[in-house]
Amino acid sequence: MGLLSRAMPLGLSWGWTEFSTFDHETSLVSAAAFLAFHIIVIVWFVRLLTCTRVDDALSSQWTKVQYMSSAVLLMLAIELPVLLSTPNEGLMDLIQGTDPKLSEILARVPAIQQGPSPPLILRNRHMQFIPWMIQNEIHRRFSSIPFQRINVEVSDCANKMEGCHIPHMNDTIALDIFPPFHDSIYTNKFNKSSPIILFAPGLRCHSQDLPGNSIIRKAFESGFRSIVVNRRGLVQQLKSPRLNIFGDVDDLEQIYFYIKRELVSSDCPLFLHGISAGTAVTVSALSKWDKRRIDQPDRETPVFVASIDVVPGYDISKALNRERFLWPYNDLLMQGVKDHFVLQNEELLRRHDSDAVDRMLGASSLQEVVDAGVIFAGYANTTSYYQDTNPINEVRHITTPKLVINAADDPCCNIANLYEQSPYPQHEGKTFAQMIRETERGMVAVTYTGSHAPFVCTRNRWLPFVNDPLTGGWMLNSSWADQVAMARGDRKFL
Repeated sequence: MGLLSRAMPLGLSWGWTEFSTFDHETSLVSAAAFLAFHIIVIVWFVRLLTCTRVDDALSSQWTKVQYMSSAVLLMLAIELPVLLSTPNEGLMDLIQGTDPKLSEILARVPAIQQGPSPPLILRNRHMQFIPWMIQNEIHRRFSSIPFQRINVEVSDCANKMEGCHIPHMNDTIALDIFPPFHDSIYTNKFNKSSPIILFAPGLRCHSQDLPGNSIIRKAFESGFRSIVVNRRGLVQQLKSPRLNIFGDVDDLEQIYFYIKRELVSSDCPLFLHGISAGTAVTVSALSKWDKRRIDQPDRETPVFVASIDVVPGYDISKALNRERFLWPYNDLLMQGVKDHFVLQNEELLRRHDSDAVDRMLGASSLQEVVDAGVIFAGYANTTSYYQDTNPINEVRHITTPKLVINAADDPCCNIANLYEQSPYPQHEGKTFAQMIRETERGMVAVTYTGSHAPFVCTRNRWLPFVNDPLTGGWMLNSSWADQVAMARGDRKFL
C-alpha cells in the first residue's frame, strides 16, 4: 500500500485538498526541525572547540541545547510514521498503455520499476532539494557546461485562433547546445548524426539549471547531444508582446525544423524531454503532431523517437492553484515569474495591454498569473487558451513512446491531479490515469518519494557520488529520473 492508498480513507472523508495540505505542512515542520537540530549541533560543537573549560555559562548553554534538541526530536517524530511506513523503493503505481512493447521496455530498464531509493535523512520531500541546490551552485561557480548558443528567429500570429497571412509576433529563441557543433575538446565522438535530446526547462529555469544539469552531463556520457530550447523571455528580453510561460507549440515546431534543416543530417534521431512546467509544451506538441501525422500524412510534421516528461502537473488550468502548487513554492515562484517575465518586459507588454499587466502583477497565485496573461500568449480569453494549450486535451492521440515520471510527495505537482476525473466532455468522465492507459505507447511511473524532480537515489552506493563525465571530478549521483533516461548501454528509456 502506497502513500496514495494509505491516504484514501482520510482523503474520502476529509477531502484530497485538506489531506495534501496537512501532509505537506507536517513535512515542512519536520524539515525545519531537521535543519534546526543540525544547526544546534554545529554551533555547540564549535563552542566546545573554542572553549578551554566548561564553566557555569557553558553549562547553562548546554542545558538550553538539551531543551531545544528535545523539542526538535519531538518535531521530527511528526513525520516518523510516514518514513517508517513508506517503502524505501519501488513504485506506488505504474500506468501502462496498450502496446506490448512497453513491457519489453520495462524488462530492459529495470530501474523504472525499482523507483528511487533515497537515504533516510533525505526522505523528506523538502530536504531533497538541498543537495541539488548545493551542487547547482558548485557547478555554476566552478564547472558550468560550455554551451554553444544559437539564436533562432521565430514568428507567430497576433491571435492564434484566427491565424494570419503575415505573422508579425517575431522574436528570438535561444538554443543552448552541448557538445557544440563547432570543433571543441568535447566533440571528438560526435557528428551531425549523433542523437539529440531537446530539453524544455522548468518555469524559471535555463540551460545551466533545468533544474540541475546532471542529465545533460549524463547525456554527453551516453553519446547524446543536448539542445536546451529557451522559450521566449526565458534568457532574453522579449522583442514582441508574445509570452507563454509554459512555452509555445508553434515556436517549438519552428525550432525543430531549423535543427533538422540547418544543424543535423537527415538520419539524426531526435528525442524530447520536458521538466516541470516545460512538460506542458512537450505533451501538447506531441498530441498535436502525432494526430496531424495520421490526419494529414502528406504534411511535414515533427517526429521524435521517444519522449520523457518529469513531474508534469496535468491539467494546467488549475495545476498552479494554491491548493495544488503549495506554499512556500507558489509564492517564491510567483514573485520570480512576475520579476523575470513581466517586470523585465513591462514597457513592451503595457503597450499591448496595460490592464493585463496590472492583473498579472496583482495576481495572488501562479495560476492567476497565467490566466491574466493569456492575451500575451495569443488568445482572447482563458477558454480559448486552455482549449488550445492544455496538455491533457488530446493526450490519447500521442503515439510517440512516452514515459512520464511523478512523485506522490511532490509539493508542486499534486499527485491527485493524475487521478482526478476530467471535467471535459470529450474525456467521458475518465481520469487522466485511465486515459493514459488507453494510449498506445504511454507510461506513467509514480514513485513513493522524489519531491519535485530531485528523485534522490543512492541505491547500491556507500557514497552518493559518481564521476563527472565533463570534468573527471565528482558530482552527486544522478537523480533516479536521470538514471532511467540515461543509464548505460541499452538499460535506458531514451
